[in-house]
Amino acid sequence: MNKSRKLLPLAGAVSAALLMTGCSMSEKSPEEILGYQPEVRDYRPAKQQVNDASSRLLDWMAVKGASTRVGARVTLCESVDPDFKSYYRVEHPWSVYDLTEGSFDGAMRNLREQLPRNGWKIVKDGFTESKRKDPQITAENDEQKLGLNIEWNRGGESGLKDGIAITVVSRCYRAPEGTSPYGQ
Repeated sequence: MNKSRKLLPLAGAVSAALLMTGCSMSEKSPEEILGYQPEVRDYRPAKQQVNDASSRLLDWMAVKGASTRVGARVTLCESVDPDFKSYYRVEHPWSVYDLTEGSFDGAMRNLREQLPRNGWKIVKDGFTESKRKDPQITAENDEQKLGLNIEWNRGGESGLKDGIAITVVSRCYRAPEGTSPYGQ
């Protein structure tokens, strides 16, 4: 498996979450499916790490505007635990909007500069496969075991306002023995 594919295969358009994919559960271990050994980790520090990464991204964009007020959440590591019993990942989908004209180009340019300076490898810098061909950056941070997808959603003729949609996602983790992925 390609190393960049281990962490973050991109799945679909902006509204689609970034998913850790793999083969079916048929007699393969989680390590074989994922291509790495999932770290045993409590969900609280994992959520904090993802929230912190999102905050840094907002700083690096260096824009003034509004951002959604949701935090990171624990989600399925679907490829190895569709019943959400032991394995999980953390994702944080959020967006920035109500920016002034010209801020969007600047935000994407700033990210192209700041991501590599801060341990992120840009694995895609191009356009979405949508009809609008919105600008898109996908990056991975092997040290932090995080991936991200950033898309500038241009409202255009639809009448919607422009916005930048960001999703930060962790690798899959295994909850500590005797706990569930969501802490109970």
